[in-house]
Amino acid sequence: MAVNADANVSQSTLPDATLIFSDGCGDCAQREVSLPEPLPRVGDDFDWLLRDYDGFRLFMLEELAARFPERLRWTPADMEVVLVEALAVVLDQLSDMLDRTQAEAFLETARRPDSVRRLLSMVGYDAVAMADTAAKIPEAIGFAAESQQQKHLRLVDFHSALQQFMADYPQSYEALNATQQSNLQAFVDDSRLDDVAVLNAVQLFIDNAPEFVTRARQLALIRYWGAYPHAMNEARGAGPRAIHTQKRMVTVNDYAQRLETHPLVLQGHAFERWSGSWATLYSALIMINSIKLDTPLNEGAVGGAALLQQLQNEVDEFNQQRDVAVPNWAEAVTPRMVLRPYLDAYRMAAQEVFLVDANPVGINLSLSIRIADNYFQSEVKRAVMAVLGNGLGGFFEAGNLRFGEDLHGSDIIEIVMALDGVKVVCLNRFKRVGKRYANKADAGQIQLDGLEVAVCDSNPAKPARGMLRVVLHGGRRA
Repeated sequence: MAVNADANVSQSTLPDATLIFSDGCGDCAQREVSLPEPLPRVGDDFDWLLRDYDGFRLFMLEELAARFPERLRWTPADMEVVLVEALAVVLDQLSDMLDRTQAEAFLETARRPDSVRRLLSMVGYDAVAMADTAAKIPEAIGFAAESQQQKHLRLVDFHSALQQFMADYPQSYEALNATQQSNLQAFVDDSRLDDVAVLNAVQLFIDNAPEFVTRARQLALIRYWGAYPHAMNEARGAGPRAIHTQKRMVTVNDYAQRLETHPLVLQGHAFERWSGSWATLYSALIMINSIKLDTPLNEGAVGGAALLQQLQNEVDEFNQQRDVAVPNWAEAVTPRMVLRPYLDAYRMAAQEVFLVDANPVGINLSLSIRIADNYFQSEVKRAVMAVLGNGLGGFFEAGNLRFGEDLHGSDIIEIVMALDGVKVVCLNRFKRVGKRYANKADAGQIQLDGLEVAVCDSNPAKPARGMLRVVLHGGRRA
C-alpha cells in the first residue's frame, strides 16, 4: 500500500492531544491540546523613510556602534566605514531611481518628454498631432500643389530620423531599386540635395515605412519639448482638459457642431427623420463662399488660386490632426468627397447620415435713406451695401444667418441707422424673390423654416439670390 509522505510529516508535527475525564462520569472526557507559546515579534528598527546618502550612512554607522559597543573609536579610514559609505552611495542611487520611476508613472510629476507623451496618449490626447508648428513635426504627406522646394523643406525634417532609424526598417527597402537606394543614401549623407530623383526616393521610402514615420514624429516632439519645457507643460495641462471635449458624433447636435469645425463649413444643422425602419440623420451645411456640396472645389468656386491653396492646406492639416485620409486634390474634389471621410470616421457605427445643402431664400430689399447735408451720397451708399452685403462682416454673409431664422426688418433698419450720415431709413420693399410672395415691409418680418436660409447677393446675374436697392435723399452728390 502506498504511503503519503506529506500526510506522515503533517501528522508528526501535530501536537499531542490529552483526554481529561471528569470526576462525576468515567465515560465523559474532553480532548485538550497544549499549543506551544507564540514566537516573539521580530522587531523592526529600520527607518523606512531613509532616502539619501547621509541617512543611509548614519543608520549603518549607528548599527555598527550598537553591535560592537566595545569599540569606541571609528575613523573614515576604517575598512568598515569605507564599506558603509560605498553601500550608502549605491543605496542613494537606487533610492533616486525608485523616486524617478515612480514620478514617471504620473502625468503631474513626469519629467521625461517621452513619458509625458505616452501618458497623454492614454487619455486620448495626441500630443504629436496637436504640437505647435515650431516643433517642426515631420509630415509624410505633402500639401496640395506642393512645389519641389516645399517638398525638400518637408523631407529635411526627416533627416535626423533617417540617420538614426533607417537601419531599423530594412523591409522598407523592398520598394526601392538600387538607384533609389543610392539616392536615399545620398540624401542621408547630405540633406541639402534637392534633386527630383533624390526627393522621390526619400518619399518612396517614407511611404513604405509608416512605423518609421511615427517614430520620427515622436522624436521631433521629444526634442522640441526637451528644448522648450514650457511647451511640454502646456500639453500636460491641455491633455486632461481635452477629455471634456466631445469629438465623436453621438447626438443629433453633435453632427452639426463637429462638422462646423471643418474648414469648409461655416454653419451646420442636423435633424432626425424616421424612415419607417430606422431613424436617419440629415446634416445640412452652409459652405464657405456658398459652395454646394457637389460643386468642384476649384479656383472659380473658392475665389482665386491663393484662397484655394490656403483652403487645401487647412483641410490637409485638419485631416492629419484627426487621423483622416488627406483628399487627392489632383482629382475633381467636391465638398461632399472631402467631408464624407471625416463624417464616417467620427459618426456612430451603423448610423445612417446624409449630407444635404441648405435651401437659400432670396430676399428683395428696397431702402429709402435720407442723408445728412455734409455727407456724400456715394460714400453712404457704399457703406450701406457693405453692411447689408454678403461680404466679410455683412448682414447676409454666409453663415451669419442660421437655418430657419426669421428675417426682421427692424434688424436691417438698426444696422443702417448706425452708419455715419444716415438720418432716416424707410423700408419700402421687404419680401422673398418671386411674384407669389407678398411684400412684408409693413409686417416687418419674413418667416423662414427648416433648411431655409435668407440670402441677398445683389448680383444682377443671379436675381434668384436676392437684390438690394438703395434710394438716397439729401446729402452731397459726388
